[in-house]
Amino acid sequence: PGDSKLFILRAINSFIGAIGGDRAVGNRTSTTTTIALLCALLIGITNIYVSSIYWGTTGFATIFVLMLLTALAVPVIYTLPSHAIKFATYIFLGFSTYWAVGAATNLAQTGDIFDSFQFLPVTIFAMANAIVVLIAIVDSPKYGYGFSGMGFAIIVYNIMETQNLDYVGGKPDILLLALVLSSLIPLLWCYLLAGTARNLRFSATKRFSATVTTGILTLSIFIMLVAAIAISQLPIIDELNKVYVFLSMTRGDLLRLSWYYLLANTVFVMVAFFANHLVLNAFDIEKEITKAGEVIYRRPVAEAREEVDEEEENPYRPLINEMKGFQSDFKKGELNRLTCVQALGKFRNELELLVSKYEYGSKDDAEEILQQIEVNVEFTFR
Repeated sequence: PGDSKLFILRAINSFIGAIGGDRAVGNRTSTTTTIALLCALLIGITNIYVSSIYWGTTGFATIFVLMLLTALAVPVIYTLPSHAIKFATYIFLGFSTYWAVGAATNLAQTGDIFDSFQFLPVTIFAMANAIVVLIAIVDSPKYGYGFSGMGFAIIVYNIMETQNLDYVGGKPDILLLALVLSSLIPLLWCYLLAGTARNLRFSATKRFSATVTTGILTLSIFIMLVAAIAISQLPIIDELNKVYVFLSMTRGDLLRLSWYYLLANTVFVMVAFFANHLVLNAFDIEKEITKAGEVIYRRPVAEAREEVDEEEENPYRPLINEMKGFQSDFKKGELNRLTCVQALGKFRNELELLVSKYEYGSKDDAEEILQQIEVNVEFTFR
């Protein structure tokens, strides 16, 4: 009867502990989700609201800081457990980020595409593209597509600022083209660098080569975007030969923009690669990719610490390890009868002592191993 009551009490305690553990895990997950969503919401709203307030050098410095904060939010959003919520969060953050890029280019105010895409605005655009690559590195390219697909917010910003289409000459077809091209550029950055971003072996040379190649491939789309908007702003260009004349006259500006684009994007994308690699090494974090394509991070030191903690919490663990070592030596034939008898007596005494002192731990495992040893010894030396 006493043993039955003790068994029932242990079962009840285990059940209560399991419920409490599940609630604790649920609370931790809920807290993590809340923090990640709040972080993304605050940064997104700040990108949209603050980016359109400041002008000049102060404005670029502000947007630069906003881009850094957005990049720092990526590891936080990675912790979201729900794929749907995470994807929606990246979409919102992507829209706010490229909205800030639109504020940096400020097409509506300058009226000149070549004044809009000076080095600093192109740098902000490059930082946004680097965040796309960072998402593909830290999390998954599929989330990078959601973020980068919001590139059209660059154009949406100008629509909301002017409430008209003057900056594209009032031409809806050019507007549609600009919307498509502004999204296509960051999408290609994610698509073309997805394989490099997922590669677990870090090679600076390969990453640099892939980044420059992607920059060259997307440069033509960027120049097409700039040229389309610039030509649409000039009503005198209504024939194909005039387009050629315009391109030849602005060849110097286009080359300068090409240099800005390649330089800024290469630098910031490489910064994203190296920053991720530096953090993983600094904190001794290992990155793994599951068969489902999910990214998992783990710390070997922390796992080793957990094993040590488990041994400290389980008083039977040292005895079990000792008996397993005995089994290994016994199978090799290195022990004689006297040694085995002495070891069995020692194991029995230690097990009885542990049973009398502790009411938790892997008692059943220890008893099972001891029984196996007794059977093996008896069978061998009978």
